[in-house]
Amino acid sequence: MTAKRRRFGALRWLALAPALLALAPAAAQAADLRQGSEVTVPSGTTVEDDLYAGAGSVRVEGTIDGSLIAAGGTVDVTGTVQRDVMVTGGTVTISGPVMGSIRMAGGNLRLSGSVAQDVVAAGGTMDLAPGTIIGRDLVIAGGTATVAGQVGRDLTAGAGTLVLRGHVERNVKADVTNLRLESGASVGGNVDYASDNAAQIDSGATVAGTVTHSPANFTHQPSAAERALDTFIGWLRLVVGLFVLGLIVVLPFGAFSRRASDAIGREPLPSLGLGLAVLVGVPIAALIVFVLGLLAGGWPLALAGLALLAIAAAVGYVLASLFLGRGAFRLLGRPEAHPLLALLLGLVVLTALGLIPFVGGLIDLVATVAGLGALALTLFRSWRGPTPAVPAGQRAPSAPGTAQTA
Repeated sequence: MTAKRRRFGALRWLALAPALLALAPAAAQAADLRQGSEVTVPSGTTVEDDLYAGAGSVRVEGTIDGSLIAAGGTVDVTGTVQRDVMVTGGTVTISGPVMGSIRMAGGNLRLSGSVAQDVVAAGGTMDLAPGTIIGRDLVIAGGTATVAGQVGRDLTAGAGTLVLRGHVERNVKADVTNLRLESGASVGGNVDYASDNAAQIDSGATVAGTVTHSPANFTHQPSAAERALDTFIGWLRLVVGLFVLGLIVVLPFGAFSRRASDAIGREPLPSLGLGLAVLVGVPIAALIVFVLGLLAGGWPLALAGLALLAIAAAVGYVLASLFLGRGAFRLLGRPEAHPLLALLLGLVVLTALGLIPFVGGLIDLVATVAGLGALALTLFRSWRGPTPAVPAGQRAPSAPGTAQTA
């Protein structure tokens, strides 16, 4: 194989990189990034893109044509957001209309506007004010939650105290300490709640379906058989997922994957050393690029680098499994076994070893590091091309300017 073809083979692996762009919103490439002690979008102004804001105080009184992603001590949104809202803060108040979904977390959360899609909220206190309209589902996790508005579909809650004063179109499912349905509350479907205490349902509250009370979920301790079954199902999903990744690696890049897996056994120390350097060095470099990118632009490259590292680490684990499976088949006297069978055997053995308490995590780490290093070594050598062999009886050419001896 010529050096040109080897370089082309290495470049095929880089074809995975464009998929990384799907890990972040496309609009983030040209997002409006603002930071400081205070960030304000005044009334009457429009941000014609996604807005990323980080400040002690974030106020949005105007219109955002994209999504709002914000973090601050206080976040107050009275304007219109045309897409989604993702915010976190000590106190978060959203009273303006949101055309997408809301995901928010904080100490004190208050929602009093309209939301076209879903709301997911986690906080110390959550207040859904009267007049609030949520188009689809409401999911709450927190200490105290009060729902006085309208929920277009289902309400799911995990809270210390849940107070329902408004309307839920379909079902309520809650894991709570206390549940109260006050006068004027209405549920179009069922109320299923888990609690150590019986719900307080006022005479003026209506539930169209049934009310089911179950013991609090945290009091249920799974049996040994249930834990074993959960472990087995999780292990099986892991094997299947990694095998699917292995299909993507082994089938189109068969020769390359064999060379990379062989490098683990042929050069274990270089593979481990390089793999560890990549695993530690890339996050550090990504952090530097991210910080510089916030100032000069290009910060999405840091996220792309971390995503590429995650993909490469998973591929490294697959290569380590392939190495283990091929070695096992050689010991069994079947070196001609299909690579996919070797991969499946290696994945079964390696993931099973990973279940061993304490030791399993170390085994997984070593396998991932070794596979990652072997992947990097093989990519580099494929790019560089083979070293020309010197025919027998012929001396290697001397460096320019070096005298030849007879």
